[in-house]
Amino acid sequence: MDSKFPQTHTAQTTLNNHVTDLVISNFDNKLFISVTQFGKVGSLVLVRRDVNLNEDSSPVYSIKSLLGKDQAEYHILARHLYERLQLKKQLLFGFALHSFAKKDLAEIEEFICLNIKQINL
Repeated sequence: MDSKFPQTHTAQTTLNNHVTDLVISNFDNKLFISVTQFGKVGSLVLVRRDVNLNEDSSPVYSIKSLLGKDQAEYHILARHLYERLQLKKQLLFGFALHSFAKKDLAEIEEFICLNIKQINL
C-alpha cells in the first residue's frame, strides 16, 4: 500500500430504520471516523489526550467542536468513543445522526467497534 494514502475502511448498515454509513481513515497523526444517517459529514469534533501533570493517573482530554453545533452530547459521544478505542492519536469524529438516544448511540458505537478491527491502528 502506498504510504501517502491513509488506510480506509467503509461500511453500511441499517440502525433503527436508518441507513447508516461509516468511514474510518487511519492517518499518521489522526484517526478519522465519520458516521452518518444523512449522507453528509455533519458535525466534526476533535478529541485528544493531554499530558496530565498531576500525580494521579486520571487522563485529561481536550475536546473541540470544529464544525457544526457545539453541544455537550457531541463531546460526550466523541470522548466515550475515544476512551473505548484506547487511542494514542487524536480522533477527528464526524457524525450526522437522527437520534442521540442512549440505545441508538450504543448501537452506533458497536457498529464502529466492529468495523475498526479492519484498520491497523
